[in-house]
Amino acid sequence: MSDAGRTHYFVERPEAPSSPREIEVEVRGHRLSFVTDRGVFSHGRVDAGSRLLAEQMRLPDEGDLLDWGCAWGLLGVVAARTWPGLRIALVDVNERACDLARENARRNGVEAEVLCGDAHEVLGDRGFDAIVCNPPISAGRAAVLAVMDHAARALRPGGSFWMVAATKKGAKTLCRELEARFACVERVALHGGYRVYRAAEPIDREVEERDE
Repeated sequence: MSDAGRTHYFVERPEAPSSPREIEVEVRGHRLSFVTDRGVFSHGRVDAGSRLLAEQMRLPDEGDLLDWGCAWGLLGVVAARTWPGLRIALVDVNERACDLARENARRNGVEAEVLCGDAHEVLGDRGFDAIVCNPPISAGRAAVLAVMDHAARALRPGGSFWMVAATKKGAKTLCRELEARFACVERVALHGGYRVYRAAEPIDREVEERDE
């Protein structure tokens, strides 16, 4: 997740000095209030890709949802307001992002668990019924593929992984990577230079490699 021409935010402690900015946004009919900050993705605005994903994601009425790389919490908060029966978990390696996500959950009246740190470490073997993500493209290909690998392992049977990517930043290539990890991959939306994908039915790649 990055703004064009700027450093990425996939770091524990951002170097940029804090400069909080409040924004009011309407997503899926919900009027929401957020605090954003420098050093955290999408300072002072809603990123177009995240908005598209928030508007297009179709989640279960109940179960466990993970917002992977939550930044200041847009996707998790929208999910909680739209599907109140879900249990919401948000994770980000960026400590400032996690503080904002906690504050934004509170100010929008939703309950959410916010975990700070490397997702693989802080989540362990926890399973989820849905995972939503605007992946850290600017952190490099390995970081994005690690998100996909983790999602494939963490999804419960019948679960779905929702991801958005910019067409100019390799969305079509990332779709092929999804297809290597999930038996069902669907392009749900194409708008404004972004693509939203839904992936389901993780492939057991270890079994495939043993069979080759």
